[in-house]
Amino acid sequence: MKDLKSSDIEEIKNLKAGDSFFLSGTIYVARDRVLNEMGKRDIFPPFLVNSIIYHAGPTEKNEKGFLSFGPTTSKRMDRFLPFLFENGVLATIGKGERDVDIHKKYGKIYLLAFGGLGSLYGSKVKSVQPVLFKEFKSEALFRIDIDRFPLIVFIDRRGKTMIKQEK
Repeated sequence: MKDLKSSDIEEIKNLKAGDSFFLSGTIYVARDRVLNEMGKRDIFPPFLVNSIIYHAGPTEKNEKGFLSFGPTTSKRMDRFLPFLFENGVLATIGKGERDVDIHKKYGKIYLLAFGGLGSLYGSKVKSVQPVLFKEFKSEALFRIDIDRFPLIVFIDRRGKTMIKQEK
């Protein structure tokens, strides 16, 4: 599998459905509560332009120093995709299916993280920093630095998916 950095914007944009790769660099973690609040208050920090948003629920390290950082089911985040994509988010990461038509309309990518591998993903997280709505605790917006996060392109910018679409 190839290695990409989160700053490799053009290369990420040109990935095709089914491509697998390791992602390193800075990404952001956001799910329902913080996305809802950002939309309601019309807040979109400039650092999110050309960023990748991971739909996950971070946990604290346990007594042995292990961090679980697995993806959350992302379908429920579809209602926030127009807001994110219109403001310049490059791609999202999660698990499960997403709205293909929204991704095709905006030319954006959905990256699939593997469910059940929270410990593996946690081992790839090098730093975690809350950056917005810190009072939301585990549902704040986080900046994370990752090293070799394994991903697959589930939906590419042309709306092609890893699975056959019945229409």
